[in-house]
Amino acid sequence: MSGARSGDQGGSPRVAPRAIIVRQTSSRIQNMSCLSRRENRRIFPVPLSSKGVEMALSCSFLVATTSLTLLAPHQTALASPDPVTVMEKLMTPGNGVTTSAKWKFWLSDRPATSTITFHTTGVLAFGKGRAVAADATRLSSGGRKVRFRVVGGRTYASGGAWSDMLPQGKTWARSSILDYQPYEFTEQDINIFEPTTLRELLKSARSDRGTTTTRYSGSITVKALCAVSPSCRSEYGKKVNADISWQLWTNEKGQVVRLFAKWVLAKTAKNPISSNTEADTSYSGWGSRVSVSVPPANQVAKVD
Repeated sequence: MSGARSGDQGGSPRVAPRAIIVRQTSSRIQNMSCLSRRENRRIFPVPLSSKGVEMALSCSFLVATTSLTLLAPHQTALASPDPVTVMEKLMTPGNGVTTSAKWKFWLSDRPATSTITFHTTGVLAFGKGRAVAADATRLSSGGRKVRFRVVGGRTYASGGAWSDMLPQGKTWARSSILDYQPYEFTEQDINIFEPTTLRELLKSARSDRGTTTTRYSGSITVKALCAVSPSCRSEYGKKVNADISWQLWTNEKGQVVRLFAKWVLAKTAKNPISSNTEADTSYSGWGSRVSVSVPPANQVAKVD
């Protein structure tokens, strides 16, 4: 929550294939705190972060054969709402959701010197059946704050190094490397706003129902995720084979309230380093009215 994530500059050019560039110097690792999540992916190609499982309605009846009277049970377990169906109903034009996410990346063999973090808050606006716009602010571990707007298929950035590049009187930057999708500002690379993706996650998940929430948990490989997720295929294709463990919580209405995912890229002959990514995202205000506007034209400048 998986996509370009930005600390200072907000992004970097898309590069294919996503080769692993190993730099073993400590200065290289330290400097990564000011890189974008997408740029980090170019270095370490791992996310820098469905059909609902329903409880069957149980019903017991005692049939009195002499009178043929049906007696209702003393307790009836109510079915948990299907998160996929709920999500599809929520994604209508004008509606949106508020998100708050923490993202963390580190190398397995030196977590103390390689850890990078982001904290991102914002809103997503829905169109018909999908997220179409975002307005989010990201604070990087380097202390730089960048605001992003994704609207009309374009991404705008303000703050951090982007503002340093702007001419006087301009506050928003446009660039060829600013090409994000709205869901990316949840800091999750699992795009739960794709019904097929959410359904795939939940179809074999374990569920634990509490008083006010239901927790689903499971694991999936990037290969399996990309088989059902257009976002995954666009971002990773067949070049990453990481393992993903995840937990997802829904409220009593079936609305997603939290998603935690951990990606582990193991060390192999083709991949000389092992890395980890965690993304923990909270969702609130489902169905609230959200509108994301394009920055005023006289405040926007193209920078490259």
